[in-house]
Amino acid sequence: MIYTVTLDPMLDRVICFEELVYDDINYITEDQKRPAGKGVDVARVIRELGGKSISLGFAGGYAGLEMTDLLAAEGIEADFTRIKDETRSSLTIFQRKKKMQTLLHTPQPVPDQSEIDSLRAKVDAIPDGSSVAICGNIPSGMKQDFFAGLIGSLKQRNIKVFFDSDREALILGVAQGPYMIKPNLFELNRLTGSKAARPQEIKEVVKPVQDNVEYIIVSLGARGAVGFSKEGSYYAKPPRVNVRNSTGPGDSLLGGFIFAMTQGHSFAESLRTGVACGTATAAGVSDAVCTKNDINTIKEEVIIERF
Repeated sequence: MIYTVTLDPMLDRVICFEELVYDDINYITEDQKRPAGKGVDVARVIRELGGKSISLGFAGGYAGLEMTDLLAAEGIEADFTRIKDETRSSLTIFQRKKKMQTLLHTPQPVPDQSEIDSLRAKVDAIPDGSSVAICGNIPSGMKQDFFAGLIGSLKQRNIKVFFDSDREALILGVAQGPYMIKPNLFELNRLTGSKAARPQEIKEVVKPVQDNVEYIIVSLGARGAVGFSKEGSYYAKPPRVNVRNSTGPGDSLLGGFIFAMTQGHSFAESLRTGVACGTATAAGVSDAVCTKNDINTIKEEVIIERF
């Protein structure tokens, strides 16, 4: 079974008006609500490809209940730890006539120690031999070594950890030796203190990291991704697409890669699947994840080069 861990999921709401008029009644023309978060999008891609996963994390208040219900409606199983603080929400107000949008975010919840311990107990109960994707940031108020502690504990039980974070949480987590990491280029350079840009430069930069991590994928946006393992170093180049969504391709890449690897595919083939998923999401509508038909079509056009 695949599990995802997201400490800071969010309820994302988009409301549309033709034009917002002040000091008067405004009628909403479209209202969409959608659970968001890095691990949530990873779970969506796994489901789209035919796999199953269980999402873990924090959920609080009515927003947390609504988020859980919406995930269930999508066919995604969640076992969130209930917290007293309200799950954060994002509200986007879009005016069609002016093509303007305003974004409003509620504060990030701060779990207390008993709630943190409850989530840790759920992670500790994950069966041996499972696969776990740990994604996103650590909320303020929690120690930045939380992910590192999870990785160290899970490794002892033969659980493969796919890790996607940034800054101190990423540095501490890598030291514990996760199975795989997926930084983007900026995150990799912060991790290594470098300024790598081209694939060959990245190859040199990741060499010390490979002492602790078996598989490394560095996402490069529209340029695709480079991957490194004992099997070799690969550059996955996607076809050109019109980018309509720039917020979810990296998570889709990770979801596709995890699914393929857990199905027994090679590293190179899993990288190809991941890049196809990321590209399909980039080409899709702004609030949607990739579809299986688009993934399969794009996958045929992804070029894998060993270097």
